[in-house]
Order: sequence, then structure tokens, then C-alpha cells
Amino acid sequence: MNTTSPAKYLRLVAALAGIAAATGAGTASAQRAVTDQMLLNAQNDGANWIMAPRDYSSTRYSPLAQIDTRNARRLVPVWTFSLGVLDAQNTTPLVLDGVMYVTSAHGRIYAVDARTGTMKWMYAHPMPEDIGKMLCCDVGNRGAALYADKVFYVTPDSHVIALNRETGKVVWDVVLGDYKKAYTMTVAPLVVKGKVVVGMSGAEYPTRLYIEALDSETGQQAWRRYTIPGPGEPGFDTWGTTDPDAWKFGGGSAWITGSYDPTLDTLYWSTGNPNPDWDGHGRVGDNLYTNSTLALDPDTGEIKYHYQYTPWDVWDYDGVNETILADIGGERVWLHGDRNGLLYKVDRTNGKLIWGKEISKVNWMTGFTPEGRPIINQDMVPTYDKVVKGVCPASEGGKWWNPMALDPNRSIVVVPSREICADLKAGKTERIEGRYNLGLAEANWEKGHGQLIAFDIRTGEKIWTVQAPSPFTSGVLTTAGGLTFAGTPEGQFSAYDTATGKRLWSYQTGSGIVGSPMSFSVDGRQYIAVPSGWGGWTGWATWGGKGGSPHLKDNRKGGYVTVFALFDK
Repeated sequence: MNTTSPAKYLRLVAALAGIAAATGAGTASAQRAVTDQMLLNAQNDGANWIMAPRDYSSTRYSPLAQIDTRNARRLVPVWTFSLGVLDAQNTTPLVLDGVMYVTSAHGRIYAVDARTGTMKWMYAHPMPEDIGKMLCCDVGNRGAALYADKVFYVTPDSHVIALNRETGKVVWDVVLGDYKKAYTMTVAPLVVKGKVVVGMSGAEYPTRLYIEALDSETGQQAWRRYTIPGPGEPGFDTWGTTDPDAWKFGGGSAWITGSYDPTLDTLYWSTGNPNPDWDGHGRVGDNLYTNSTLALDPDTGEIKYHYQYTPWDVWDYDGVNETILADIGGERVWLHGDRNGLLYKVDRTNGKLIWGKEISKVNWMTGFTPEGRPIINQDMVPTYDKVVKGVCPASEGGKWWNPMALDPNRSIVVVPSREICADLKAGKTERIEGRYNLGLAEANWEKGHGQLIAFDIRTGEKIWTVQAPSPFTSGVLTTAGGLTFAGTPEGQFSAYDTATGKRLWSYQTGSGIVGSPMSFSVDGRQYIAVPSGWGGWTGWATWGGKGGSPHLKDNRKGGYVTVFALFDK
């Protein structure tokens, strides 16, 4: 009979834990270098998750199937790691050889034992005190990248930092922009052919933004691609003649990680809204290359071709979202869900539209020309002299930045979405670098709702929809076990049957989820991880006011990674 008292037992556990920590017992061993071949084959490596979008195709699909539709109800938390700070935890954790690398808000990054949640090291970039007012949407970060013996991440004040993966020591630190003029960064880097590719934030301010590639060994610039063409460059004439300086401050952010097709040797990177966001009077024209996906030469940054989702954006549709690369019945395509309310299927060999299907209600356009260009509904264009009623979607509608996920075996893409419309009136603003320049005089959001939607990627048909009172603000994870994972602003993290949309399991994480779940395995055991921590634009704007869910304004902040596995009977 065991007669050990609970207090004595706890003292024994603590002592053993101290011995393990002192000797290194139970911690991950030295890791291998990340090679180009590992990145090219990331989709086949179920144990590890070595880039934020999972693989070069940005599928966010795990080939692990230990956790499936039959046993998902047995998921339990096995460890939780505090990120030590509040505000928007937008990250996607990475795992390699039993070590998790996770970024947080406020410029931090951690290495954590993926078996136990024990911290190996932490690096905290010293943040300037005035950085908050230079960011439209909180001091978050969307994840890191691994290559060779380094881990790379960016900071809100536009540093790109390379750290030694084993020690967390700085290898190089490069500044890409002046944060005092709102050149900021939140993107998860993508490493392609030895180059660390990143993109800038800041299109809510007068900026001219860019995608940049750095040498992974030295941090030296390999190339820079401005998303707004200058004089003499193709597309410069799309910025109109009313304001001769419109292109100099045209925005065009690039804060979502791109995709890469090694067979076409093409990098796909999407761009955001022009500036001012809602006032297009001074920039009449298509405003290239905003709200587009650019097909780039990864060696030079040259634009091969592009597709523009919203020419002359006057609704702040910010087409910066990810592109998922898929091969469908002989077609080589990219899939893109946009805030303008449409899911796109585009030929990735030439940038030609195949179809666009409604995610949410759309009335800003009435259809497509034979060439694939949207036909703008002039009745929905905000002006200075009237309020345009019922523009659908609002800038918070359609699909926001939170990444969707593809199940390639089931030909299903699952899109986090929201259904919401708005009344809008454009306004004249003064252009001052480092200050908001939205061009919005009046806005009233109608009451909306959230939705998680599954589409057949072959036809664009909606297969199922899960409706919720609030928007789905997490990224999405799909798995070979037939599961889809997603989270809500209320902190509810759930597993759904990918084929039917039926909810099979749910867990309350304690804070709203605006980051992305992922999956990995260690010692043959599959885990599911999700960051939680409420913040960002959704944390204080329309969904917390009269246009959405009033309870969200009181949401609890947090800052955690919670890791789940199957309960052993």
C-alpha cells in the first residue's frame, strides 16, 4: 500500500524535476541543420512543422492521422506555455526535432521543449516605447522561419533578426524601415533558396511598401520589390493624375507569408490596400500592384505576372491574404480568400482567373469580365457627399488575414470568415507621414456573424458552413485524420469533421484566439498546439461595438500556447 502523503509526493516530484533540469534529462538533443531539401519536402514530414504555412504550398495540412474523427473527443491539454505578454498572439508555432519555436507579441521569441513545455531560451527584442501608435493593429507577430542552424523572425519596429537555434544568441540584426514613419513588420518570414523573404506592414499610413529578400547567412539585401511602381515602371500610370505624389505614399503592404512553387521557380506574394484606405479620389485608376498576388522571380524579385483582386480599392479590402498552391485535375492553381468576399481559383502558371466564388455576401462588384476583371458596382463606391448604404462585405467581412487550410486528399479548403456589411462615407484627410490616413468620414457596421466554410476546390461549391455569433479569428488546421481545427474570439478551440462540419470536440483556452493551430509528433505521439491571446483590430473595432458582438470588448487578454494529445485510458 502506498502511504506517501500528497505533500511529500509533490516535494519528490519537484526534486526530480530539479535534477532533470540541472542535468538536461528529458530535453531535446542537438538538432540537425535545416536544408533546402527539408523545406522542399516539408509537406511529407508529419513529425515537424518547419515553416509557418506548413509547406511551400501554404496548405496548413498535417499528414498525421493518429488523432482522427473517432477519437478526437479524447483530446486533453498536456502542457501550457505562457508567452509572458498580453495583446494579439498572431503566431504559428514551429517544431523541429522536439523543439518548439514560438514568437509572441512585443518582439519576443522562445524555444521550448515540445514534450514538456519547458523553456530552453528566450530572446526579447528591446521595443521602442512609441511603437504602438505606429501599428494599425497591435504589436503582434505571425511566426518564425528555420534554416541551417538559425531561426529568423521580425519585430514591429522593422528588424529582421537571425538567432542561433541552439542558444538564442543574435547572429545578425538588420533594420528594413523607419518605424517612426510607420514602416513596421509582423510577417512570418519564408526561406527560399537561402534567402529570407519578408514583407512590410503600414498601408494605413502614407507609405510605399515592399517585399524584401535577405541573405540568410549575412542579412545582406538580395533584392527589394516595391509593390507600388515608380515613374517609368509598368503600372505607374494606374495611379491617376489628380495627385502626382499618390504613388509615393500608396501603401501596398505585404504582411502575410507567401508561397513558392519549385517546379515553376516562382514565389507568390500577396499585397494589401492602397492609401488612403477608403478615399480613392486622388488615385483614380487600378492602383497597381495593390490588392494583388504577384508572381515573382525568387532570385531577383522581378514580377513575372500578377492578378489583381480589387482594382481601385475604396473599401479597404486589403488583398494581402495567403495563396494556397494546389494541383487539381491537371490544373496548377492558387487559391486565395479575400476580404472583398470572394474565394479565387487562379492559374498559377499565368495569373489568369478560373473562378471567383462568394464567401460572404458581395455587392461591391456585379461579376467578372471575360478577362477576369471585376465589374465595379458604382452605387457602392463611397464618396464625399453621401453615405453609401449596405456595402457588402465591410472591410471586416469575407476572409480576413487568418489563414485558411487545404485538405488535398478530400479536395476541400476550409475558410475562416465573417458575414458583415457597412454604411460608408469617404472623407478628406491630411497626408502626414507617421499618422493614420484612412480617408473615412463615416462608417456604421451592420450586425454580422462568423462562419467557417468548406469549399470543394474543384468546383467552388460550398460543402458546409458552421455559423457562430462572432467571427472565426483563428487560422485553420486540417489533418489526415479528417479533422479541421479552428478557434474563436471567445477562446473556444474546436475540432470539426472536415467532410461534414460536425463539431466533435471543444476546449476553452481562456483567451481569444487570433493565431494559428498546428500539429507535430514526438516519440510517435501526435500533438495539436494553438496559441491564444486576444488583441488586434478585431479586439477593439467593429466586432466589439454596435456592429458586431458587444461582449467582445470585454474579452480577456492572455498569452499562451496550449498543447493537446489523446488521453491514455
